[in-house]
Amino acid sequence: MDRDDDMEGAWMEISGLDEVDNRIVALLSENARLSYSEIGQAVGKSRVAVKTRIEQLEKQGIIRGYHAEIDAAAVPGGIQFILDIEAEPQCYEEVLRKLSVSNMIRKIYGTSGESHIHAVGIAPNSETLGSYAGHLYRSTEGMRKLSWQILLTTYKDMERGVEYEIRHQEHEHMEGSTGEGERPEQRVPRHQT
Repeated sequence: MDRDDDMEGAWMEISGLDEVDNRIVALLSENARLSYSEIGQAVGKSRVAVKTRIEQLEKQGIIRGYHAEIDAAAVPGGIQFILDIEAEPQCYEEVLRKLSVSNMIRKIYGTSGESHIHAVGIAPNSETLGSYAGHLYRSTEGMRKLSWQILLTTYKDMERGVEYEIRHQEHEHMEGSTGEGERPEQRVPRHQT
């Protein structure tokens, strides 16, 4: 199986787009720095045709931007973390606002359940993360529950092009806190690779 077959098998096609547009989106998700000419060669279209198609995909909101991909595992001492939050319904928007202004938070999701929030971020180290989580819990009105975990391993991440590749973040002091006055407990699962 060649590299193109691997990539096509990994990419979930977007219904409503033709084969060429789906292939363009797949190529850009793998490497957003490809030139129009390089994409054109891969899909059998001219540079101008590819540029027109990409502009249309951007107008439709299918392609929303091109970003630098930050890998916290590659930054010395950097860690990626997940916050799980349950807020009082009347304070939900305030909790979202507090999360959205933090430089450490990269993604915020509303999840099922009454006023549940899931946030993903990057911290320089576990001490900074612990301080941030504690401060967030104490200073945010209406936060019922806060727990945090350090991301240790990525098994599959289609947006970042990781499929069945195991990547670890290893740090000396990994611990989580519920933000409810409980003592931090060790949360280091044992992984074998």
